[in-house]
Amino acid sequence: MCAASAAPSSAPSAPGGGLAETGNGVPVGVLSGAAAALVGAGGCLVVRHRRAQQG
Repeated sequence: MCAASAAPSSAPSAPGGGLAETGNGVPVGVLSGAAAALVGAGGCLVVRHRRAQQG
């Protein structure tokens, strides 16, 4: 006779039996706005530095 065996799952189970956190709750708008502000501030610093080098 052949005994049926269940294959072990490779995915770890979350505590409490719920689904794993996928990052869907991350505030994308806030993070992208902050990233854009940092890029803009860096651009301003580069322009100021280049103008100071010329004059």
